[in-house]
Amino acid sequence: MKKFLIIGLVILFLVPIYIVQTKKRSYENKIEHFLTEEMSYVKEDIQSIEGKWHLAGLPSYWVNVIFSDEPNIVYIYFAHDNVRIGQYDYNSIDSTILSTDKLKHYEPYE
Repeated sequence: MKKFLIIGLVILFLVPIYIVQTKKRSYENKIEHFLTEEMSYVKEDIQSIEGKWHLAGLPSYWVNVIFSDEPNIVYIYFAHDNVRIGQYDYNSIDSTILSTDKLKHYEPYE
């Protein structure tokens, strides 16, 4: 009986982690497709794409993108569904404040 309880608790713990990781990868893929197919970037333009999740955040899933020619800027994208995909915001890695006219890849969702 203890064995089944332990297995049940492990499954109960691992399933939500699996779901979150799967959704993060799905969002990463959507944003990569959006950037390469719709925005005409090549993969070499993109240094990193990383899905994020926050339990209390709105949106709860987002994707951080760093472009190769702007390694100090993190652009934040959302992909709620196949219709609503776009750039949400940006942050500087070193906490400097930049005006949007100095950013090379700033294209906020309207």
